Amino acid sequence: MHQLVRSGTDEKTIVPILGIQRSGTSMLYWIFERDLGTKVYRESSELSSQDKVEKIRLDPLPLVKKRFDRQRASLVVFKPLVESQRAHDLFDAIPGARALWTYRHYQDVASSNLKAFGMDNGVKDLRPFVRNDPANWRSQNSSEETREIIRSFFSEDMNPYDAAALFWWARCRLFFDLGLDSHPRVMLCRYEDLVTEPSLTMRRIYTFLGRQYPGDQIIRDVNPQSIGKGRTSKLSQDIESLCTDLLVRLDQVNNPAI
Repeated sequence: MHQLVRSGTDEKTIVPILGIQRSGTSMLYWIFERDLGTKVYRESSELSSQDKVEKIRLDPLPLVKKRFDRQRASLVVFKPLVESQRAHDLFDAIPGARALWTYRHYQDVASSNLKAFGMDNGVKDLRPFVRNDPANWRSQNSSEETREIIRSFFSEDMNPYDAAALFWWARCRLFFDLGLDSHPRVMLCRYEDLVTEPSLTMRRIYTFLGRQYPGDQIIRDVNPQSIGKGRTSKLSQDIESLCTDLLVRLDQVNNPAI
């Protein structure tokens, strides 16, 4: 019942967690769940009740906004990773929303992706780009350049780690393609920062959100044990270079906050 009372301010802060799967987004919302003034909607929730297949695509945004309006908690966090390509639609529908865009080293994401969803998942993730499927969240709002580069590397029997890393590249590139690197209501959140300096990172996040940091009890059990576990995977030189260049760009935007 703690969420029935606004904490510290009468203003409600709505926070979408964006980015790519396997980047520490679940850890981030677990941390927020320990803030007693916060309501957290997980990736599959009543916000995606109309998605009868994957149960993760958001309901029409006016309906999502109405749910938020009825919510009594002063901080509302939701995780529409599969809507990251629609970031501007989210901002239009939810005035004042402040987004966290999460990212993590591409090799760790690729390895975690394949471990969680199967060795063919990278190829599955790339097929919508090859088909130029505008309805599939994976390829929706992707640029022609992104699709052309994916087609140049794609084959059904390609190295699964190459495929998963290339999907990381395609989804993380949206951060720049959508101009979010210069958006005042978007903050990068690097997984490696979150798990090695959780207190500092979460304090900066709460400052960005305009909220009072509730204390280090929300970061208990956060640890860096998963860093580097996927770095032994072998990627082709071209895809390695592609991903490294993008990671450097992300880090350059993130570094001023470190």
